[in-house]
Amino acid sequence: MSGRGSGFRGESLSGPPPRRVGIREVAQRAGVAISTVSKVFSGRGEVIPALRARVMEAAAELGYQPNYVAQSLRRGATDLIGFAASDLTDPFSAAIVAGAESVLRPAGYALLVMSSGRVPDTDAANVRYLNSRRVDSILVVPTREDHAGLFAALQEFDGPVVAIESALDPRLSVDSVAADHRRGMIEATGHLLDAGHRRIAALTGPTSRRGGRERLAGLAEAFRQRGLTDEATPCVTGHDAAEAEQAVLSLLDVPHPPTAILAGGMQLLLGTLRAIRRRGLAIGADVAVVGWDEVPLAEFLAPPIAVIDRDPHGLGAAAARRALARLGQGGVRDDGPARADVLPVAFVARQSVSPPRDAAGS
Repeated sequence: MSGRGSGFRGESLSGPPPRRVGIREVAQRAGVAISTVSKVFSGRGEVIPALRARVMEAAAELGYQPNYVAQSLRRGATDLIGFAASDLTDPFSAAIVAGAESVLRPAGYALLVMSSGRVPDTDAANVRYLNSRRVDSILVVPTREDHAGLFAALQEFDGPVVAIESALDPRLSVDSVAADHRRGMIEATGHLLDAGHRRIAALTGPTSRRGGRERLAGLAEAFRQRGLTDEATPCVTGHDAAEAEQAVLSLLDVPHPPTAILAGGMQLLLGTLRAIRRRGLAIGADVAVVGWDEVPLAEFLAPPIAVIDRDPHGLGAAAARRALARLGQGGVRDDGPARADVLPVAFVARQSVSPPRDAAGS
């Protein structure tokens, strides 16, 4: 057995290593300039489709593999964009990543994604790791906007940073891209008020994030716009379904429970639906429900769930475009002051919202 092993090792090590094909040979085979081959594989500069096809065909015939590490060293850039996410277990976060990739990949950039599992210290560690990999820019969805470790880690990074669905310390002077949470909450709460509801509870999510703060503001604004007494019950929760379930159970057990509940996220909606079912109540008939985000199968539930719909793919794409603009992709570098882009949301009315059973008790 040892003899067979020795023979195998000898065969695998025999002979000279394969010769690396160079860019000059690809250019000669394709009948183009070396600079044309460089543009094709670096993704920088315009190349007409016919020449690009010839270069790719020649590279395939010769077995050419571009040395991206050498390219990055020469240019002082890695063509890597870092993505520091707080959580990638829900479809919304995954859609943000997909949106960013849809913009970055055609521009010649790869996305290096890391998730902290909603642990603030890990957010900071991930940013430092991305910095050590010399990424050209960082997109970040932090667990806490006010975390000192994250602030310090972002200060150490000298490239452009884009915060998604977050408002970071203004001393960092970073761009941000977020959905219009306030407007979404105003529209959804207004829809409930116009249907006759007054005792409205809202699971906002943590106020350590921009979205939670903006939802709180929108909830109160909807009452003010109609000159009504604010009988809303805001519940500041985490993003955990079990925590949301317990919060809603407590709300439903008071003498005058809410007739409508707004749930600020997929996990919060899941906990809300569980609590309502546990109390033997009918969604829509006994308690009106509005979710946040177009969750899978929301329109096919019985009854279909009304939602405030964000566009996660659009958020990721917008953040990626901001990063590329700061890097000068496309020939014009944006060196202006930090921007805060707010993307629209849409309220989708469905049968989970109906007038309260007893208008006098609303």
